[in-house]
Amino acid sequence: MLIEIIITIATIAIVAKFLPSFILLSRFAYPNAKFSAIPYPYIKERELSRLLELKSLEEFKNNVVSRDFIIEGEDANEVQKSIDKALAKIITMAKSDSPRKVRKFYDVYLEKLDVDSIKKAVRNIVEEKELEEYIAFSEEGKKLLHDLKGVEKEEAEKILQQYGYEINFEMSIEEIEKEIDRKMMEKLLEVKLPNSCKKARDKFVKILIDVMNIKAILRGKYYGLKNIEKILIYNGWEISEWQMKELLKIDSIAEIISMLEGTSYMPFLRQAIVDFEKEGVVALERALDKYIIKAAREIANENPLGLGPGIRFIVEKEYEARNLKAIAKAIAEEMQEEAWKVLVVE
Repeated sequence: MLIEIIITIATIAIVAKFLPSFILLSRFAYPNAKFSAIPYPYIKERELSRLLELKSLEEFKNNVVSRDFIIEGEDANEVQKSIDKALAKIITMAKSDSPRKVRKFYDVYLEKLDVDSIKKAVRNIVEEKELEEYIAFSEEGKKLLHDLKGVEKEEAEKILQQYGYEINFEMSIEEIEKEIDRKMMEKLLEVKLPNSCKKARDKFVKILIDVMNIKAILRGKYYGLKNIEKILIYNGWEISEWQMKELLKIDSIAEIISMLEGTSYMPFLRQAIVDFEKEGVVALERALDKYIIKAAREIANENPLGLGPGIRFIVEKEYEARNLKAIAKAIAEEMQEEAWKVLVVE
C-alpha cells in the first residue's frame, strides 16, 4: 500500500512538472505546420530572374503572384511601402497564430522593422532637416516617431533617452545608428519566453549581432573608415570581444576572412571572394545575409516544436520583401542587372 502511494505521488509530481511543457508544445503544432506549408518563392533564383525580365512596375505588380505580398502603388516608392505593409501583416499573422507566451517576440520583431524609419528620423534631426512622414509598424515605433516630430534637437535627445537609447548628439551618426541597433537586439534578447524557446531566440539574435559586426568591420576596412570599434555591438554568438579586436588590427579583407576560419560565417565569405573582387564589399554583405537564412533554417530544425519554425518563417519573408523592394526599384530605374548585387538568393 505504501509503495502504491509513493508511486502515485511520484507520478503526480512528474505530470505536474512536465504537463505545462507538453501543453505548450502542442500549441505550436498548428502554427508551425502552417509556416512550413507557406512557400517562399522570392528568395529563389529562378523566380527572381523571371521578375527581373519585366519592363514596367505594372507588369511587376501583375506578376507577383502571392497570398502574402499584395503589391500596390503607382511608383517605386509606393510599391515598396506596400511590400513593407505586407511584411508587417505577415509577422502579425505569425504572432496571432502562435501561442500567447511567445507573441511578444513578434511584437518586438515588428519594432525591428521600424529601425530604418527611426534612423532616418534621427539623421534628419541631427542634420536639422524637417522630418518626413515615416511608416511604423509597431505601436512603440509609431509612438516614438510621433514624439520626435517637430521637436528641437535637445528635446529629441531626451525623448530618445526616455525610450532607452543611450544617445547624445555629440556622437557620430554611425555611433547613433549602432546604438539604435544595439537597443533593438537587447529588446529581442529580453523578451520573456518559455524556457524551451530561449535558446532558439538567443542563438538567432546573437547571430544577427555577429553578422552586423562582421559587416561593419568589412565595410569599414574596405572604405578606410576610422573608429570602427565604436560601431560594434558585443555579445554575439560565435565571435568574442577579443576576436573582434584582433580583426580590427587587420586592414586586408582577405586576411580578415581568413581569421574567421572555424566560424560558420567563413565558408559563405570564402565563396563570395570572386564576387567581391568584381563588386566590392556588397558581395560579402550579401553572403552574410545568405548565411542568416541558412542559420534560421538550422534553428528551426533544432527547435521544431517551439519558436524555431516561426523564426525561419519571418526571416524568409523578410528577405523576400527585401528582394521584391530591390526589384521594384531596379525596374523603375531600368537597372535590372544591377539588382543582382543586392538580391539575397537561398
